[in-house]
Amino acid sequence: MKKLLLLIGLMVCLPATACDEDCKRQKAMEEHDVQFPSYLTANYCQDTSVTFLLRARESLQTYRDGQLSSGHKGGMRNISNFLKQRKQWLVECDEYLALTGQGRVFRNEATTQAIVAAIDSAIQELDRLVASGGGIHVAESQAEIAGQRLDQLFTAVDTHRTDLQLRGQLVIR
Repeated sequence: MKKLLLLIGLMVCLPATACDEDCKRQKAMEEHDVQFPSYLTANYCQDTSVTFLLRARESLQTYRDGQLSSGHKGGMRNISNFLKQRKQWLVECDEYLALTGQGRVFRNEATTQAIVAAIDSAIQELDRLVASGGGIHVAESQAEIAGQRLDQLFTAVDTHRTDLQLRGQLVIR
């Protein structure tokens, strides 16, 4: 009889202590006095992260290999804006996941900071080249510096992607 009462007591108490994503969202908004957009969920953030790791990285590599050496400032501006937008999405997701206690956008704080710093470095170099004088093109030697910054970003992203694959957390089909 005691076991039955204990079991019924546990069944009544457990649902009250479980906290799903909506519950975590509400707690974080109240605790940190922030308002999250309705589209911001853990699934959205995971999709954003994986899309950056795979599709954005591929797109940036195509630009690096085929267009960067031309030194055309219009392409550099477009890539800089592309990176700024992706960074904004990733930082927004990281803040959401951290405040709701659901981890980080790139698995942990150190990896997230390393990737965001590499994005910032690439943006800064591309913006510097676009702002430099001299018409619509920059010298190939100057464009190579931006290429090195993009390579640093690729290294950070590839290291994280490989880590996720080794852990079985990212499957590419």
